[in-house]
Amino acid sequence: MQVDVDHRQNWTYFTLAGRLDADASPGVYLRFQRELFRGRTQFVFRLDQVDLVDSAGLGVLVRCYKEARARGGWLRLHEVPDPIGRILEFTRLDTIFA
Repeated sequence: MQVDVDHRQNWTYFTLAGRLDADASPGVYLRFQRELFRGRTQFVFRLDQVDLVDSAGLGVLVRCYKEARARGGWLRLHEVPDPIGRILEFTRLDTIFA
């Protein structure tokens, strides 16, 4: 998985490309934690280049969301491909990221 991080005003953009699975999730979480430790709390995860999200990938998205919210921030998902959006709907996670 490729993870690009960009800062725009108060938002930190994560552009993910590849598979968000058990192998990639720890690296995504580590990059997210680095930004939290730098005091960032507003996040956008762009998923238009993500091919697959498995249960570990869903878990890391929820974990990042909860940690951002615990610090008074937000995590938004943008450009979610239809198959991944259906998984979020099926697991009721679409309500978290709405």
